[in-house]
Parts: sequence; C-alpha cells; structure tokens
Amino acid sequence: METLKAISLRKSVRSFKPEQISDEILNTIIKAGFHAPVASNKYDTLHITIVQNAELLKQIGVAASNMVYEMIKIRKNMDFGAKTLIIISSTPATMPGIEYANAACVLENMVLAATDQKVDSIIWGGAAAAIKQDTLLKKSLEIPNGFSPVLCASFGYAANLEKPKEHTISLNKV
Repeated sequence: METLKAISLRKSVRSFKPEQISDEILNTIIKAGFHAPVASNKYDTLHITIVQNAELLKQIGVAASNMVYEMIKIRKNMDFGAKTLIIISSTPATMPGIEYANAACVLENMVLAATDQKVDSIIWGGAAAAIKQDTLLKKSLEIPNGFSPVLCASFGYAANLEKPKEHTISLNKV
C-alpha cells in the first residue's frame, strides 16, 4: 500500500471483532514503531508493553471507564473489544511534553503499518492514564520502574465497516 493511501484509510475504531491479530502482523506493527522519530534519538527513554491477556485487557477497560466517570460523571465503556493493546511508556521528560510527542510518533507509525496490513486501530490516552494511577495494574503489566504510561493504541478488526471521515484543521500560512 502506498503511504498516502494508508494515511487516508486510517480511522479510529471503537468497536472490534473478537478476532486476534496474527503474530506476524503484530511484529510488522512493532517494527514500524521502532522506525519512528524520537527526540534527541533517545529510544532508551521509551518502553513498549504489548497486552493480549483477556483478563488484563478487561481490568484496563474498567480502570479507564472508572477514571472517565470520576472526571466527567458520565459512564463510558472504554473496553472497545480489541484483543491487542500496545502501551508506550516513557521515563520523565527532558523537556515539557516530549514524552507525548515521542509516544505519538511511535504509535502513529504503528497504526499506519496496521492500516497497511488491513488491521484497524485507535490511539487513546485513557488506558495509559488509568494504568498510571493504578500501581497494582502497572505492576501486573510489568512496566519497568522509572517508566510511566503515556499513550496507547488498540488493534484488531472493526466490528462495523465505516469509511474514514474527512477532517480539516484550521491553518494559516505566513
């Protein structure tokens, strides 16, 4: 698939089929993340956690739903049904927000590679924030000491076929 075609076909999916992606596709997705740009070439400031354990995925979904409820007092189901969750964790940032930029670059490469492999995805922060707050859950995910979850993405096959939406962002040219 051409790069621009993958970019135009990528969409955020919030409901997945109960089918797991193959290890071969997962490896392709992970390798794409390895090729992402990272500030100052400090790849050792990042850690990738792959979660495919059904019980842990359920715990993460519940923790994210509870966190959202505490923030906005609306109960939202944050268990999208994806069988693979990838969490990007980082050491403390050397400059404000750089851990989010690094994690976003890694995950964007991953979701584009997934799209190329006909796998759907969503990048989201709720799970990472919920894990960061729950020390027992963080420990059960074996996230190394000194690293904190920043962003994550869920991967699988969309339960409903939807076309990608057209979006625009305001801009100016100086």
